[in-house]
Amino acid sequence: MSGAASQLAGQTVVVLGGSAGIGLETARLARAEGADVIITGRDAGRLEAAAREVGAQRSAAFDAFDAAALQRFLQDLPAPIDHVMVTAGAPRYGPLLEMDAAQVSERSAATSWWPSRSRAVPSARCGPGARYCS
Repeated sequence: MSGAASQLAGQTVVVLGGSAGIGLETARLARAEGADVIITGRDAGRLEAAAREVGAQRSAAFDAFDAAALQRFLQDLPAPIDHVMVTAGAPRYGPLLEMDAAQVSERSAATSWWPSRSRAVPSARCGPGARYCS
């Protein structure tokens, strides 16, 4: 952790595509900054190893292009969620719940960071320490 005033301490970061590459590095950095991390990936074995490595609070193996699986995952997230990072899909910036599953899954090969805001995830936190809430 980078010090007593860690930027993500007490926050929850969800990384879709967090078992390798940019997603895994994002999960590592978020965890190092004090965040609770939830990661997803398609490869269950690689995901399990990544989750152990970063000390993920939770992980879920599914294909982000499977709209039903993505919807189930989002609905089952624990409260509160502060940030969502997507490393599978073309850039689409804005509150996550303003997109349908098809908009998320039709994109490919890019990275998006969605501060959760109050509407991004039903259980999003808005209050002290939540820099992106309106």
